[in-house]
Amino acid sequence: MNYIIVSDIFGLTPALTKLSDAIMAKTVIIEPYDGKSQPYDTEQYYYDKFIKNSNHDNYAAKVKNVFDELDSPTVCIAFSAGASAAWRAQLLTGNPHLKKLIGFYPSQIRNNLDVNATIPCEFIFPQHEPHFNVDDIINSLALKVGVKCSKTTFLHGFMNQYSVNFNATAFDEYIHYINSAKAC
Repeated sequence: MNYIIVSDIFGLTPALTKLSDAIMAKTVIIEPYDGKSQPYDTEQYYYDKFIKNSNHDNYAAKVKNVFDELDSPTVCIAFSAGASAAWRAQLLTGNPHLKKLIGFYPSQIRNNLDVNATIPCEFIFPQHEPHFNVDDIINSLALKVGVKCSKTTFLHGFMNQYSVNFNATAFDEYIHYINSAKAC
């Protein structure tokens, strides 16, 4: 099984490369800044940069284009804005090689609850979000065929070492989960 990693707004960072290396399979990284390694900076800096240089619609289109080109069985692992982009893109691609989407803390998914799953989709939500009620979004998504949701005790960004909410225990736990047969 191959993996696509769709980054959050931080893009290609040493932390994302470390995450990719921890996955014991071939991985391809999709990120919003055209392959340019990103320096360490604040989340606000990256949010502003993402909106200016990519935005949610363009990111979803970029992810869809990669999905369209898949030629072997692939699981998508996506984070935050990347998870929301992958959610939208999985509906549009139709490529049978895309086998599953695992999305971590997809906060923008709340704006795309009309989308349905064409592949098995699993979303891992943080304990809470400042801009919406996580339980309401989980309840809406749980009604969709092919969608599984869980809620952690961790905060948004727990898988990203650049995030103020990074949690090493959660990182290890979910890398183990991804590398296990349960994730596929």
